[in-house]
Amino acid sequence: MTAPWTLQQINAVAPDPSSMTAARGVASAWLETGHDTTALWGLCRGRGTTPYRTAIDPSAPAYTCTCPSRKLPCKHALSLLVRWSEGAVPAAQAPDFVTGWLAARIASTTLPAPADEPVKATDPATARRRAERVAAGLDDLDRWLTDRIRHGLGAVDHGYDIYEAIAARMVDAQAPGAASALRALAAVVNDETDWPARLLEEYARLHLMAVAYRQRDELPRPLLRALQTHLGFGTRSEEVRAEPAVRDRWQVLAVRVTEESRMFTRKTWLRGRSSGRWAILLDFAHGTARFATPLPFPGSLVDADLHFYPGAAPLRAVLGRQHGETEPFTTLPATGLDAALDEYARMRGADPWLRTWPVLLDAVTPTDSEDGWYVVDPSGRALPLAGDDDSRWRLHAVAGGRPVTVCGDWDGTALTPVSLFTGGQVMTW
Repeated sequence: MTAPWTLQQINAVAPDPSSMTAARGVASAWLETGHDTTALWGLCRGRGTTPYRTAIDPSAPAYTCTCPSRKLPCKHALSLLVRWSEGAVPAAQAPDFVTGWLAARIASTTLPAPADEPVKATDPATARRRAERVAAGLDDLDRWLTDRIRHGLGAVDHGYDIYEAIAARMVDAQAPGAASALRALAAVVNDETDWPARLLEEYARLHLMAVAYRQRDELPRPLLRALQTHLGFGTRSEEVRAEPAVRDRWQVLAVRVTEESRMFTRKTWLRGRSSGRWAILLDFAHGTARFATPLPFPGSLVDADLHFYPGAAPLRAVLGRQHGETEPFTTLPATGLDAALDEYARMRGADPWLRTWPVLLDAVTPTDSEDGWYVVDPSGRALPLAGDDDSRWRLHAVAGGRPVTVCGDWDGTALTPVSLFTGGQVMTW
């Protein structure tokens, strides 16, 4: 098993700061703990008569606990990791609940051997019918956009019901990506001061979708796949895994788990140590944040194959075969503002519907000024910061007025930070 984690590593996997506070609150509730070469485990006293059973596979990492918490890792897993880091978890033989959990994990996460047969293609008649429905729906959308521009943005109704009606038409046309974009437009009008410029930009994006789809037979295949993805066409996992593997030593720069209507989404930012290539992993779980595939924590380096979703600016990927154990990384190949913005421009040029692209900025200082929040590079150039006040204040507090390395998503207007690196430590939120 890997060496005991440091407090920095434990903080990096905690869902939020309050979870670490709660973990310290159960430090004296452990009835029994142990570890072997594969896992660590423990029984922790709870409110009932039966103690909670907690187990952790640090190499993945992966966690399980019988407590009712929806957070992963829960406070009991975090507390057990802290005890382990302090040398307070003795060597022992794993009990049945641990060996059973490990066996189930191996069975559920082992990838099937590659099939000898090619991926089965979609039925041509089904694909043709959908293409016709999407084309008809986008033609209706383009007429709707043209009418609104002709009348003037200030003269037309921007109520939620207006956008919901045209979004419903896109759902009927099997273009859910366009529907999602339309549903967000009423909020733009209500929430943003400079809403006409933003709305016009979104209208142009949708118009370009309609025009491009009308000419889909003439598009290069990567651009067509990008357009289909933005419209909401799905890509089967077996098709993605059939894409050529890209092996690198991938640095795990950030992990974020969000929840909406009991659907949990885990987004992981990776960057190839050798290639400098970005990758985003997306995993989903319903009901609880217990994802089928374990991932290394931020600050880790994993030698692995990735398979990228096809497109004009491939970014989303799935994890393939891993080679060896994960290890912490100590240096970051971060870039300056020019290189980051140039890369964004290239990717946006390849995929005109792209909204964000990851950046890793070196030696930038978070700054609060009268006209907003920024990260400022050594030459005095600045990028605006997006996000809520809590995350920006946290970024500002951790940096302490010093230059740091920041990972985030740039959308052409503002940077949404997702992690910060300073003094050999990583902080995510």
